[in-house]
Amino acid sequence: MPQAFCSLTYAQSSEISLQLKNTSIENVLNQIENVSEFRFLYNKKMVDVDRFVDIAVRNENINAVLNTLFKDKDITYSINDRQIVLNKSKEVLQSQQSDRVTGVIRDENGDPIIGASVAIKGTTLGTITDHEGQFSVQASNKSTLIITYLGYTRMEIEVGSQKNLQMTMKEDTQALNEVVVVGYGSTVKKDLTTAVTSVRSKDFLQGAANDPMQMIDGRVAGLTVSSTSAADPNASSGLQVRGASSLKSGNGPLIVIDGMPGGDLRNLAQQDIESITVLKDGSAAAIYGSRGANGVILVQTKQGKAGKVVVTYDAYIDHDMVASRPNNLSPEEFVAKGRAKDFGSRTDWYDELLNKNNVGHNHNLALSGGSETTQFRISSNFKEKEGIDIATKRKEYGLRSSFKQVAMDGLLEVGGNISYRIAEEDYTDYGSFRVATKLNPTVNKDEMDYFKGRYDEWNPIKNLTERENGATQEYATVDFNIKLNITKDLNTELKLGRQGHSKKQRQFYTRDHRESIDYSRNGRAQLSQEDWVDWTLEWLGNYSYKIDKHDFKVMGGYSYQEFNREKFSAENMNFPNDILKWYNLQSGDWNKQSGRLGMESVKDKEKTIAFLGRLNYDYDNLFLLSASLRYEGNSKFGTDNKWGYFPAASAAWRFSRLSFFEEMESVDDLKLRASYGVTGRSGFDKYIALEKYSGYGQQIDSKGDWIQVYGPGNNPNDHLVWEKQLSYNLGVDYTVLNSRLSGSVDAFIREGKDIISEYDVPVPPYLHQTLWTNVGTTTSKGFEVQLNWDAIKTQDFSYSIFSTLSYTKSKLKSFSNQTYTKGFIDGSGLPDPGNPGPAQRLADGVEIGSFYGYRYAGVDDNGQIMIYKGGEKGAEAILADNAQDSDRAFIGNGAPKWTASLGNTFTYKNLDLSVFFSGLFDYDIMNVEQMYFGLQAEPEVNLLHSAYEKNAHILGGKKVCDYFLESGDYLKLSNLTIGWTPNLKNKWISNFRLYGSVRNVFTLTNYSGMDPATVRTTGLWPGMRSGADNSNPMDVYPTTRTFTAGIQLSF
Repeated sequence: MPQAFCSLTYAQSSEISLQLKNTSIENVLNQIENVSEFRFLYNKKMVDVDRFVDIAVRNENINAVLNTLFKDKDITYSINDRQIVLNKSKEVLQSQQSDRVTGVIRDENGDPIIGASVAIKGTTLGTITDHEGQFSVQASNKSTLIITYLGYTRMEIEVGSQKNLQMTMKEDTQALNEVVVVGYGSTVKKDLTTAVTSVRSKDFLQGAANDPMQMIDGRVAGLTVSSTSAADPNASSGLQVRGASSLKSGNGPLIVIDGMPGGDLRNLAQQDIESITVLKDGSAAAIYGSRGANGVILVQTKQGKAGKVVVTYDAYIDHDMVASRPNNLSPEEFVAKGRAKDFGSRTDWYDELLNKNNVGHNHNLALSGGSETTQFRISSNFKEKEGIDIATKRKEYGLRSSFKQVAMDGLLEVGGNISYRIAEEDYTDYGSFRVATKLNPTVNKDEMDYFKGRYDEWNPIKNLTERENGATQEYATVDFNIKLNITKDLNTELKLGRQGHSKKQRQFYTRDHRESIDYSRNGRAQLSQEDWVDWTLEWLGNYSYKIDKHDFKVMGGYSYQEFNREKFSAENMNFPNDILKWYNLQSGDWNKQSGRLGMESVKDKEKTIAFLGRLNYDYDNLFLLSASLRYEGNSKFGTDNKWGYFPAASAAWRFSRLSFFEEMESVDDLKLRASYGVTGRSGFDKYIALEKYSGYGQQIDSKGDWIQVYGPGNNPNDHLVWEKQLSYNLGVDYTVLNSRLSGSVDAFIREGKDIISEYDVPVPPYLHQTLWTNVGTTTSKGFEVQLNWDAIKTQDFSYSIFSTLSYTKSKLKSFSNQTYTKGFIDGSGLPDPGNPGPAQRLADGVEIGSFYGYRYAGVDDNGQIMIYKGGEKGAEAILADNAQDSDRAFIGNGAPKWTASLGNTFTYKNLDLSVFFSGLFDYDIMNVEQMYFGLQAEPEVNLLHSAYEKNAHILGGKKVCDYFLESGDYLKLSNLTIGWTPNLKNKWISNFRLYGSVRNVFTLTNYSGMDPATVRTTGLWPGMRSGADNSNPMDVYPTTRTFTAGIQLSF
């Protein structure tokens, strides 16, 4: 019976009636407050108000009601007029009186563990260990302490009568039981049956980065991260998994952020990422169907954890220095060589474009914590970065939050993520650096008249300063998850998400800009707004059951995604002044003339619907099987082919369970894997398979007015089907030497079928001359090796090694069939002036990325390039000027066959040093710098020193030949980081670290260009394009070396 303490006033005269079933005590108390003047005071930690009860009272006083409500419960109440205070009984309070519990946590070597989390189970109370591994916390004798630390096994300790605890945590070095995120679920690392690599935040490359993928560049075998303009903060990396295979549908992987397919990596702060996982083989990616053929990258952001509320501050400041630039003639050398007229000035045009005092800084503040039932994390980020050039800049602000709430004794879980980021971008023009490389250095830097009437020359400084070109980008993502744990073996989950991206771009070119001068107009302004909104609805159900040694897990689900895009832009010219920029477009008189509009609007939409399922089977932790199927429909395809099947299967045999290996203490785990999967692509333009109407100009109607008319805009193809990729993978996972040595070896084959391309068709019966259809086939083959080795581990010193090695070769098997034929596709060609034609070609049976040109046979007496007739070395040498197309041949390839990396981490007491090497091998680069800036025949332009050195014998014009084809092989010290983590005797600061980092320390290569790493190595045309916008191979944006100093604090 609850004990009562009353004052005889309102409590005796009031009567209460209640009729409630299966409701919480909290609701009962609220009902009493609604029907009376009573008000309750209580502490939820002391009084269980979430307990469900039935209560039926009629015209009873408050004492009778409370006695009924708390019958047989150790609850007391005191009534003072209309105020009622609830509390535990004195006996319970005495038995649960909290005392100060202290302790020390050490590792297996006896060393103190600094920063281990000590939480009281079921509460938000807790602390972390200090620099000596000590902790102190207020806990009752019935409390349970939860001890966690990254890389160690979680511990739960009941306090009881203990007042001083001595605990030893066991290290989980290899983390075979580490949870790895896979498509629509997760598994422990040791049970993987597919080619999956996960990189956690502690293993990210440190220092400044433009996008998150630069932090794992070289960490994942088979993943290519191509950062061609790393010094431009608005540039992103090109990504490719296991080679290129598609002609039209894209070769980049699918990005999934916190379970949301189609995420944007620029919406993430690098400090908010917990892990990046790459699904490389078809079996792992097939669950994503039509977007999984190029691999899948899963990004998990950091979430709150039970325990003490932790505040972290992670910040750095960085600076870029030019590491490589074109080696031009100086003004004095230019004059001495008689290159062109001396105008009297001495201008280093390239140097004038550099922002040598650039600086960047990044700040991230996060708050996280919670209890066993409630976890949260909130972070804010500010990042500002100036580019290496005088025009580029990026400023970002971001907020991200996540939460998870467990209710109804674990029956219901509710969680979600909310993020918002805004980025202010100012863009450069890579063409300015191209022009600066070849401009006459005796022209004054403020000169404008000199450039009138000159083709492909302008003042590169004014080109950047007399215009504004930038955008405001907003990213807003919301997703909510509701999970119902029906039983311990059965649950269902519903996810609803929205991803929004808005880009407002503004451009203004003053009347002094080269464009205005060339076209005799008074400025030009343009304003455009483009919005992307993606909706995601997914339902999943999971069921698991175990019979003896047989363990089954079944997943089924439904996925709906909708992608919407709208764009509007307006443009005008000839403004009365330059003051109002794009804010007063109507003041320009260009569009006031008849027939001119200056506006554009676009809207498109795409839907994807899928039904998916997966079965996992585990026999006695010895044999592992997984099978999945995705049935997917997409609105892009014609009526007859909107749906496709994407099956996958994988198996693994843990042969370390054999008696031979079980007797070997050095073997921890050995597993053989095999997988097969069918994935698809749908990354082509949205309406090429459907009937489209396009504008056909204007016609005069019956009234004599000109009107816009429309007609069929393409040849629709109802028979266009999914591009499919069949993937085969064989792999071995190993963990030996007490988990000190681990890694994997994989061999793969990928066969692409029904590759989409554009083919010529007869007119009639077709209305247009081309048709998009499925014909081509491709193949990629290779292998990958990944290794982790804790080489040395003592009390004060440790040394660990991480290494990857991969080999990939991609080929276009066939372009044609009996109905549609295409002999080849040439690349887009080299630019003017003096365009020598395309340098690359796709053809049947030829590797993707192959160069097609002449074979160099020296020069004649006049310095004109000679080539071998028929493209065969040793054949007749003829003048390149007289060559035919039949004299061209395949002369090299721009796709690296080999990729390697080696990471070394040293720790000595409180110091750590990380040294990371990476390299690409067995590929060629067409050195366009030498072709355009390294030959004396280029008239009246500045040149590289090589024009009078190694190329001095060539006096004729440029030709696409293997003379300009160079090995792109390089070995680079990509990242060097040193850190210091002192033992601070401070009760507020739990972790403190200072570090310094250098990116792009040095490069070993025989390539004579600026830096082989700036040449794109992804896509269909690798080995030549250098610009971040992939537009002009002559763009020579500087390569930089980045210095970073950072601080990491936890409170």
